[in-house]
Amino acid sequence: MRLSELTATLRCEVIGNGSIDAEVTGIAYDSRAVEKGYLFAAMPGEHVDGRGFVKAAVDKGASCLLALAPIPDTGVAQVIVPDIRAALSKVSDRFYRSPSKRLVLVGITGTNGKTTTTYLLESIIKEAGFNPGVIGTVNYRYGGKVFSAPHTTPQAPDLHRILADMAARGVTHCVMEVSSHSLEQRRVADCSFRAGIFTNLTHDHLDYHKTMDEYFRCKSMLFESIAGSGGYSIINTDDPWGERLKAVFSGAIAYGIKKRGDVFPEEFTLKDGVTEALIRTPEGTVSVSAHLVGEYNLYNILAAVGAAVSLGIERGAIERGIASLSRIPGRLEKIEAGSFRAYVDYAHTGDALERALAALREISSGRIITVFGCGGNRDRLKRPKMGEIATRLSDITVITSDNPRDEDPLEITGEIEAGIKGVVRYAHEDIFAKGYLVIPDRREAIRKAVTLAQKGDTVLVAGKGHEDYQIVKGVKTPFSDFSVLDEAIRERGGATAAR
Repeated sequence: MRLSELTATLRCEVIGNGSIDAEVTGIAYDSRAVEKGYLFAAMPGEHVDGRGFVKAAVDKGASCLLALAPIPDTGVAQVIVPDIRAALSKVSDRFYRSPSKRLVLVGITGTNGKTTTTYLLESIIKEAGFNPGVIGTVNYRYGGKVFSAPHTTPQAPDLHRILADMAARGVTHCVMEVSSHSLEQRRVADCSFRAGIFTNLTHDHLDYHKTMDEYFRCKSMLFESIAGSGGYSIINTDDPWGERLKAVFSGAIAYGIKKRGDVFPEEFTLKDGVTEALIRTPEGTVSVSAHLVGEYNLYNILAAVGAAVSLGIERGAIERGIASLSRIPGRLEKIEAGSFRAYVDYAHTGDALERALAALREISSGRIITVFGCGGNRDRLKRPKMGEIATRLSDITVITSDNPRDEDPLEITGEIEAGIKGVVRYAHEDIFAKGYLVIPDRREAIRKAVTLAQKGDTVLVAGKGHEDYQIVKGVKTPFSDFSVLDEAIRERGGATAAR
């Protein structure tokens, strides 16, 4: 595609020695990915400035640049724009010929529940006879292939390339987790969404957004886009932020348990490992039986049902799709442990941890032993809150490292401890009553939890879920909570089950 065609709809100025008719063979925002004929977007970033890599990009064959201001001595055409992220989204969509319009695109946003809801919808769409693709936190998957997910929502050039590949491979529906970062950074600005789901909004990412109002504003951008294109919005109105969102987008489909909106359970039971519900929708009643634990998963089921109904999927496919979903990686994922229960969960916010512990309390006959930590270089305000929640709702809490990144793990555990009141801190040897321990080594913390477990107890390892790595001082090393927990159970002599 020629540069003149690529920039036809941009508010821009093209300068420099290169030709406006230069052939563009690809788009990159990382100079290492540049190939001959690429457009290179010189974006300022959180840690590095793309303008410092212009020479490297040109040396690798970039035929033109996208930039906020003129860059001297490049020898190639420069497209100067007032908003580089918005422009990158537009040129990416144009280069790949608007792939989102060739798919039924469903966006899911909110603090918690996005991943589970993508799995539910993926299963429903398959049962309806369509070909789904998924872009999310665990991975990107479509056409029988699974790709690693460096970002929950990819940068615009990567996103539109993936969507174009999906369309080329016969994918009919794409279900995508839409992060607040991606909305604020305009990564999805030129995606055509057929439907969008709002799950909830709780304390998270305030290191980036600073305030809950700003966090909410970013989430709202998805529904502004959907309203403009005539798509469907499905909103959890039991959540106060969802109620606020519904007030703005009055035509949205409301779902909830406490408030009887458009989609709600007329009756439901939460048994050991199974949720059963009779769900009222605008298109009739849906009867579901799901291998998911807890009230918060019922909310995820309601969201998926609301979206499926809005897309015209018939009742039988919805029921079969939900029933056939057996596991979701790292989301209250159970490991058979013999005389006690063991789970791995991605809960890394106070709200998610509280919901997971509440769900486990409903099905546990003995004590709950929780292992968790908080990630480094992230929102510090949630650390004491998570310490309070963990020790209040658990019998024994083992505070440990998550991904400490560039921070000292002991400083992180200290900030978690600051929120703990009236609960005994134990040494590692003897625990007589409700209390907590601090074991910075995550492997040892998990092993300790397993050794403490007695018949009827439940062990929860929270925070990392599906992740298979740990980041310490910028170094990523292999680490899986599931594998470490499984190994500790085997060493103890418990029976475990393969994933």
